[in-house]
Amino acid sequence: MIRALTITIVIECLAAWILRVRNRHDLTVVVLVNLMTNPLVVSIGAAVLVFAGRDMLMPATLAMEAIVVIVECMVYSKTIDTECNAFVLSLVCNAASYMIGEILNRLFF
Repeated sequence: MIRALTITIVIECLAAWILRVRNRHDLTVVVLVNLMTNPLVVSIGAAVLVFAGRDMLMPATLAMEAIVVIVECMVYSKTIDTECNAFVLSLVCNAASYMIGEILNRLFF
């Protein structure tokens, strides 16, 4: 779980940086939002895999990621100072971390 969290934070901070989120406060919000959402998604994903099987993992992951994008968008819209669309920020950061995480998992883990 720590590995997934660390990789997610690094990727999402880089994605936010690319979207011109540059000040310390806003990048700290990106880190804190991921501390809130990533452990839940990883834990629920593991529970789905154990109790419902591999066939249910992708639908559950898509549902969880959609919820995370909405929750993070709500947090960003209230807390980020940077002139940035909160939904785009949340969607791009989560899409980047999910896709890069999938690639890293297939290559190395």
